[in-house]
Amino acid sequence: MKNYNLNEKIIFSGEKPIKRHFLNAKGFHAALICLKSGVEIPPHPEDYAVLLTVLEGNGIFTDINGKHVLTKNQSIYMEKDEIRGIKAESDLVVLGIQDRIKSGNG
Repeated sequence: MKNYNLNEKIIFSGEKPIKRHFLNAKGFHAALICLKSGVEIPPHPEDYAVLLTVLEGNGIFTDINGKHVLTKNQSIYMEKDEIRGIKAESDLVVLGIQDRIKSGNG
């Protein structure tokens, strides 16, 4: 068993999102994403599915269905190759669990 103190990984930049991977397991990765209020990850496709859970703050999450405001303890799941984006409305800390299983290889 390994414990992770996510509070130690929270770092903000007024210019860009800070993404800190802390677990790289077979088939999935876990990362903490920190966005200072007003900082944005513009909508873009990714080659993996992801479950995003807000740990602190709130933000606007964009997916194929539009824009969704999420606050503490709310989650959104996005499929592989789905458009996704985040804009922090306040200082935002998000836990991302990425599905990294490659198709055809199990």
